[in-house]
Amino acid sequence: MTLLTTRRPIGNLFNLHNEMGRVFGDLLGSNEADTNTESSSWVPSVDISETENSYEIHAELPGVHEKDVNVSVTDNLLTIKGEKHQVDKSDDRNIHRIERRYGTFQRSFTLPRQVNSTKIKAAFKDGILTLDIPKTEETRPTEIPIEVAS
Repeated sequence: MTLLTTRRPIGNLFNLHNEMGRVFGDLLGSNEADTNTESSSWVPSVDISETENSYEIHAELPGVHEKDVNVSVTDNLLTIKGEKHQVDKSDDRNIHRIERRYGTFQRSFTLPRQVNSTKIKAAFKDGILTLDIPKTEETRPTEIPIEVAS
């Protein structure tokens, strides 16, 4: 008897990435592990980047309406939460499979001390939530001129 197995190298790579993220934490200290899995049916993917003047978070929220998303900051903890509603089921059709995830979600990130949380800007376009988190003035690089001694 021959036993067939399916290899999924990309899936294994993503699993490794997710596990490493849980072990070492995200760049801004994601508190994803603190999310109550019973009240959260899915977790949006995020990209976090840094420029000279700010941090940026891009959260993928496909199928979520802007009015169903809330962003808040409490004691340097930035929280993105909301809900993705399931399309109304019609009684005149048989559903064979539902793979998309619906329900509430929440992601929290510990912000570095050197950000100005009162000036965070949020934009929502094409299912992507973009947060611009400015750094404080004192943490931005400063050029110091060098005087030539005569």
